[in-house]
Amino acid sequence: MSVEQDFRLAMRNVAAPVSVVTTLVGGEPLGTTVSAFDSLSMVPPMMTVALQDTSFLLSRLTVGAPLGINVLTADQEELAIRFAKRAEDRFVGVDWTLVDGAPRLPEVHSWIALRVNELVRGGDHVVVVGDVVGAARGLGRPLTYHDRVFGSHRPSS
Repeated sequence: MSVEQDFRLAMRNVAAPVSVVTTLVGGEPLGTTVSAFDSLSMVPPMMTVALQDTSFLLSRLTVGAPLGINVLTADQEELAIRFAKRAEDRFVGVDWTLVDGAPRLPEVHSWIALRVNELVRGGDHVVVVGDVVGAARGLGRPLTYHDRVFGSHRPSS
């Protein structure tokens, strides 16, 4: 096997939370499913999100743009699948509200609002570095992705 194949298999073995990243461009909501996001700094609060370089949402992002991180709950698998598919309007039939300039989906596990600070190319992805402008904790267990299957975290007893 190649290093790329070994790396892909190793990363499949890492459980990751699932989110829908959203923005608003010209009054139009855009969103895509991602599992590659993380906190970067607590002081000041910053995050990173990795978007595939062919992402339509990425093609519309600029420095200073709003970005929402909708961390999904275990029962929002349908939203993860919907926003992962290549479709023209993923928001059809989906309720959302505008919070800190970005579309927030209902009843998410966590919400983090960002302003794009920097776009950094890395291989076949672009890392979006964002300044946190708002955050809220929701309810429920998080939706996770592990070995190409959705699931959820269960605390040990």
